[in-house]
Amino acid sequence: MNRKSILLSWALACLLKWHRNTHVHSFQLQSHPKTKRNLLTRHNVGIMNPGDWSDVKPNHIDNIFSDSPSAKSTSLNALQSAWTKYGLIAYVAHMCVFLPLALLPTYLGGKLGLLNKAASEHQALQVGQKTARTLLQWIPFMNVDVTPYVVDEPKPAILVSNHISMLDTFVFLAADEKLRGKNRRPIKTIYWKGLDANPICKILFSMAGFISVDMSDNGNGNPNEYNRASFKQMLKDTQKAIEEGFDIFVLPEGQLNPTPENGLQPILPGAYALAKSSKRPIQMVALHGCQNLWHADESIGMAPVGKDVKIKAFPLAKRKFKSAEEFEEAFTAVVGSFGLTGQDLPMEELDYWLNEQE
Repeated sequence: MNRKSILLSWALACLLKWHRNTHVHSFQLQSHPKTKRNLLTRHNVGIMNPGDWSDVKPNHIDNIFSDSPSAKSTSLNALQSAWTKYGLIAYVAHMCVFLPLALLPTYLGGKLGLLNKAASEHQALQVGQKTARTLLQWIPFMNVDVTPYVVDEPKPAILVSNHISMLDTFVFLAADEKLRGKNRRPIKTIYWKGLDANPICKILFSMAGFISVDMSDNGNGNPNEYNRASFKQMLKDTQKAIEEGFDIFVLPEGQLNPTPENGLQPILPGAYALAKSSKRPIQMVALHGCQNLWHADESIGMAPVGKDVKIKAFPLAKRKFKSAEEFEEAFTAVVGSFGLTGQDLPMEELDYWLNEQE
């Protein structure tokens, strides 16, 4: 067996091992109990693009794999489903092989002092994103429609999104350049420390300076139970990242949603508290359709029934949320509805939820 075959065999073995344990996590600024996570996707890789409605053309959709203006829902037959699953497995396997190689120059640049810490972290994330984007063009197992929100001078923000599938990570990575633009701000994600058991995640997350928090692995859909010392360190690391000028990406549901077809899980107050303490606005991002390729419910798992995915960045919220409950209502209305239907609310309703009311 040649070296290339050995590497691909190792990657596939890793993937199959992770697939038996698939679950994912996020972060809340409040100690809430548990969640059984998967070593492949229990993390958040973020997106953002602040500004206001006047800076862009609303509802502009950019498909990263075709000239079609938007994705059309499709139902896969058995053969199409099997072929799509094969493409998904091949994509993740190739990420396992190529990502460490792509990150090697950044690693050496940091070790040799050619890059400072902040520059090295930002470059590592960009390398990870380019790798994900390139491989998705080579192995187009899904159709991704990106609705970007791009401004010339993006402002610091707290990004929030729904979390519907173990595929979310790859969609965020691959779509970020189109979603936020080439002048996108550097960003750090808060993720479940258990993902570090996956060597590929550990390499990317540590090199990108992502912020970990430790908690019990007790099943998606259950309250999160944090390690107190880890939680305090996460708060310190988050504050430091904000002071260094990074945007922060948070999943307000706090974990992967095992039933996205039923709507959002309970929304936790961490994103609101972080935005309030940092005096930064919130920007919402929404995903739709990822669960049709890779479902969080272990009894379904990687059994594709559709291959159309949508991701949308909304304008920076001008509304100053007065309470966690008010933020929860807005997030549920804007992100929750898009996650369920893949469609926007009417402009009047979006304006109500995202902009300050008289």
